[in-house]
Amino acid sequence: MSITAANTLLTSPCQFEYKHSDVLVERIPDTIYQNMVNMFSEAYNFNNGEKMNISNYFVKISRSLSDAFVAFINKMISQSLKNQFPDMPTPIGFKPHTQNLRATELNGGFSLGSFDMAVTNNNLQNIEFQAIATYPISAAKLNQYLINNLGLDNAFIFADSPKTTWEDFINLYNIIIGGNEKAGIVLTDRKIAKQKTNFEFFATQKELDVPIDIVDMVDIFEQEGTLVYKTKESTTTQKITRLYSRILLAEALFEDNYPHNTEMWKFRFDKPYASLKYINHPIKQFEISKRLSPYIKHPFNPDCYELLDIVDTYKKKQLHYNDFVWKHKWGAAGHKLILTPTENILDNLSGHWKDYIAQKKVNYKIFKTDDGQEKIVELRFMTAMHEGEMIIVPMARLGHVEKNKAGQTIFKIHFGDNNKAGYGFSPVIIYEN
Repeated sequence: MSITAANTLLTSPCQFEYKHSDVLVERIPDTIYQNMVNMFSEAYNFNNGEKMNISNYFVKISRSLSDAFVAFINKMISQSLKNQFPDMPTPIGFKPHTQNLRATELNGGFSLGSFDMAVTNNNLQNIEFQAIATYPISAAKLNQYLINNLGLDNAFIFADSPKTTWEDFINLYNIIIGGNEKAGIVLTDRKIAKQKTNFEFFATQKELDVPIDIVDMVDIFEQEGTLVYKTKESTTTQKITRLYSRILLAEALFEDNYPHNTEMWKFRFDKPYASLKYINHPIKQFEISKRLSPYIKHPFNPDCYELLDIVDTYKKKQLHYNDFVWKHKWGAAGHKLILTPTENILDNLSGHWKDYIAQKKVNYKIFKTDDGQEKIVELRFMTAMHEGEMIIVPMARLGHVEKNKAGQTIFKIHFGDNNKAGYGFSPVIIYEN
């Protein structure tokens, strides 16, 4: 594939004209902010600034910008449902059995997803997307609390429609995660106590109207053709009927050696289990992921290529290493992310070029706030879909800016870089413009 032919599949005219007023960063009043932090601490076992930080700023985005982001998501979903993206080989241990899939996935869709965009001076720019939930319950709670206490007119907390209510949102998640089951609904992750996102687990358990057990994946195992677990309160096993896996597959593959490490992994995602449904099946993390970015032609998508296709282009100096980041197609949360590519790194990756994409670096817009800080903004829209209905929760990450020894601007957006006042996890309010 040539460098000019790589961006061919997802094409969409963009009628949206970005204005600087489409994204605003504003301070949360001190009392409201402290009450939000206290609420998260008491309700969701959240320790502010320990692993993640709730920013004392929030982001306002215009309805027109929100609608443009939603249109991008809808286009992505449409192309995926029509099988207009390249197939990919299924990694060992992940081929799903149809009996364990929900109807949404049987029909080619995915129940839960996250889409990230950087805010630049001229537009939004796609960072990545994945078929996995991140913080939808806790983000929606923050948005709801803020809008209820600020008394804003013509402002909304969901991106799909100004008419969507908190009750609509909770009901959809009840259906997706719980279905009609009254027992055996499990939310799982690896090393739950150490996960920086585990407050979302407790938010899901508390806010939904279905009985959810939070179970570390090492406590899940096979028994007579089913998946089972033991709770701390019981000596007997409980059959799993719905498995809401929060496991990042990059961690399973690169840290746990799944599926070969059978001491840690006592079950597999490619085996059929009686009476079990996945939400989502983990294969979706591979199918709907950054691997599709080279095949999107859209004003919101920066130049992106299969690394394998442009090795010679780099060697001939027709592309500059400093202009791109390289991302492993199966990576997440910084796994196998190469921020400063070089020719030496390219040579060392020989034999693995097919596993990487090269994405043009994004130049974030810098927001200067009233406390003298410089902030950058990444918007995340989190989708939940069931039987043609989709509800979308917005959130933001506020990052900071540094200069390296060469005087180059370095953007720090990951939560680990921003566990300090003014930065981190931020509510988003959508306003009519």
